[in-house]
Amino acid sequence: MAEKFRLGVVFTHPTQHHAPLWRKLNEQPGVSVSAFYLCNENQVGGDQHLGGNSKAWDVDLVGGYQCEYLKTLTGKIASKIEKGLFNPGLINRLTRENFDAVFLPSFYTYSYRLTVLLCKLRKIPIIMQNDASIITDSEYSRLRQVALSVLYPWMYDLADHWISSGDHNAIYLRHYGIADEKMVRGCYPVDRERFEQTIALQQQQIQQIREQLCWNNDTVLYNFTGKYIDRKNPFEFIEAIAQAHKTDPRIRGIMIGGGVLEGEINKRLAAMNGEVINLGFINQSQLPLYYAAMDVFVLTSCIDPHPLVVSEAMAAGCPAILSDRCGNWGYSDTVQHRYNGLVYPCGNVNALAEAILTLADSDTRKVYSQHALEVFSGQDLNCELNAFLEIIHRIKSKMPQETTGLENALSEKSASKIPVKSPAPSQMQ
Repeated sequence: MAEKFRLGVVFTHPTQHHAPLWRKLNEQPGVSVSAFYLCNENQVGGDQHLGGNSKAWDVDLVGGYQCEYLKTLTGKIASKIEKGLFNPGLINRLTRENFDAVFLPSFYTYSYRLTVLLCKLRKIPIIMQNDASIITDSEYSRLRQVALSVLYPWMYDLADHWISSGDHNAIYLRHYGIADEKMVRGCYPVDRERFEQTIALQQQQIQQIREQLCWNNDTVLYNFTGKYIDRKNPFEFIEAIAQAHKTDPRIRGIMIGGGVLEGEINKRLAAMNGEVINLGFINQSQLPLYYAAMDVFVLTSCIDPHPLVVSEAMAAGCPAILSDRCGNWGYSDTVQHRYNGLVYPCGNVNALAEAILTLADSDTRKVYSQHALEVFSGQDLNCELNAFLEIIHRIKSKMPQETTGLENALSEKSASKIPVKSPAPSQMQ
């Protein structure tokens, strides 16, 4: 076996959440990471779901680790994610001689299914992680749920190791037959270091953003960031802000994003008196500044397995108000009700308006903001990194090997833990 543990990654495209993880994992002693991307979405153009105003991401997502864009059967690199992605280059790349394990996030594309087939035939351990939850599965028809109860246990058992991404996801995996001993608790990663550095170095710009968005020093800003699509339920945010504003005129809503509903949203906002404004698309390098300029983050999705915008907002110290149809709330998850945020029943505008009014209180908001930073400090890249290192340790312990740098680093479980930093003082609201 090679001195370094060679991890292969098969992913649809580079993302702002996982690329920093591959980079950090590649920096660990005795680990090398090679990622194969099935398309170049968000690298040469914007996210297809964010509308025509979105642009290619303006942060580095391909540096610090080996990566390659694979061509499809057409001989070209695909420009967007779709189920039919099939990249035959995986066949000669995913071999036992090249990799000690392979990670992939789902079975969605044909290339993901090819990856699983190749790994099973070539006896390469498979590591998987998704963000699914029973909450989202409940939207399916009864017939589909019955079919999934048969199909998913077989499919999911094809993976040798699973990383759970939260409380609801762990329940979901157990529901479909994944044993606890096959699971390691991780999280869906957000690059905390980038957020902290950006916020710490650009305090003046944050203040300027806030001054531009506030009516006066008393204004309380509530942010919705995401795709303007039906399942994100953006009109519930608009109506709840309008209702809460009648009780507390300091309240204002700020929308960031884009998508097919943008025209309808702008039409609705034009009929209002500035209670909610739409900023449109903001690129990745600037998003931390806008989160830091807000007081509260709100997400109203009616279907959303594990929305990472919530973690991003918390990285900037924003407490969250979250629909109960999102999958990242729970006792030890991203949003913990009445500790670092509030969870309300999706579809109930009155309940959302009440939650908005609750966090209009500065003392309550300050406590929740501190708790948001505290909770997120245990759910950043290091949390996910430790989960991967634990799985690598488990795989290596079952294979004949010589002592390597990684083996020494992981000889004691505690040694594999990356320390969690305290929240940066500059991020405390």
